Amino acid sequence: MDDFKKKASAMVTIKDISKKIGVSSVSVHRALKGKEGVSNELRAKIIETSKEMGYVENYAAASIKRKTERVAVVLPKGKWEKKMYFDYIWLGIKKSAKELKGLNVEIIPFVCDDEEQQLTQLKEIAGEGSDSYGGVITLSFTRAPEILMQLQRLLALNIKVLVIDDHITTPEGLMCIHPREVQVGKVAAEFASLVTPETGRVLVSGGRSDSKIHEGRLNSFCDYIRENKPGLTLEIVKGYTRKMNRKGELYRNACEALDKYDDICLMYALTSHDNVAFVEALERRDKLSGVSIIGTDLNEETIEFLKQKKMVAVIDQNPYKKGYMAFNAMVDCLIKKLQVPDVMLCKIDIALENNAELYNVQ
Repeated sequence: MDDFKKKASAMVTIKDISKKIGVSSVSVHRALKGKEGVSNELRAKIIETSKEMGYVENYAAASIKRKTERVAVVLPKGKWEKKMYFDYIWLGIKKSAKELKGLNVEIIPFVCDDEEQQLTQLKEIAGEGSDSYGGVITLSFTRAPEILMQLQRLLALNIKVLVIDDHITTPEGLMCIHPREVQVGKVAAEFASLVTPETGRVLVSGGRSDSKIHEGRLNSFCDYIRENKPGLTLEIVKGYTRKMNRKGELYRNACEALDKYDDICLMYALTSHDNVAFVEALERRDKLSGVSIIGTDLNEETIEFLKQKKMVAVIDQNPYKKGYMAFNAMVDCLIKKLQVPDVMLCKIDIALENNAELYNVQ
């Protein structure tokens, strides 16, 4: 009976509502679309009646009459053999686009390795204007003023803009998927406090020095440890890079610290780009059994590290879900004309050896 009701409700049309109330279909259309031409009293009656009748707008049918909406996706991609953080964001976006393909929305990919490329691409998109693009999904590497200016320019052109992994309040009008950097740092620190002795030394990768997000994550991790495990000594290991050189500065600095200190009990890889360098530095010193590693972001590599007991836990920021959420929100905004929150939150998970396989890492 419930299935029958659902099917019947889905068949309710604007014409059915107009007959029920005794007004024209044009008036019903205007009221449901929020357009002028109907009184507030009639609008309220039409909306209430549509709800009672179970009216659901057929967005797929409406899209046939509408031009294709193009959404520019301006994000980095990994260059490694195995998938990394941004690869999963792309996968989430593509999964959402596949599910919503009937709504006539097209992804236009722009791959940027750095802010210079991103700036050029955003300028290109803005130059083509709202006739070419309805929305842009991107990120903020460092909140560079030039990038923020381009985001403002896009908004002024009535192009919807969604920023993944940042919470930017200026310019106004941006949609953001919050990075929750403070919570990520605290979750990692809370877990670290459970698996470390009262005294010892913790190595923490420093992340990108000009990233507000990495800085917030690092500070929240360190603050939590200092407050809740004051006997632990924190050592910040510098050398963040997105390049493919796994034996680079971070690896060398981690090796140096492992050679220097005998009381290291834990290593925390602040970003997904730090995971391999920390694991390989520890393997080189043959101290794996005495030191725990907490990694960041579940992927093909970190699942193997958990299985092989080279990591004790991985703090997962759900990049796949962020990409999926981003495209869904853009479609809600562009096609369904729904009110999308300025700030959206994505859950944080802790993956261990025995639950890592439950996560979808594509």
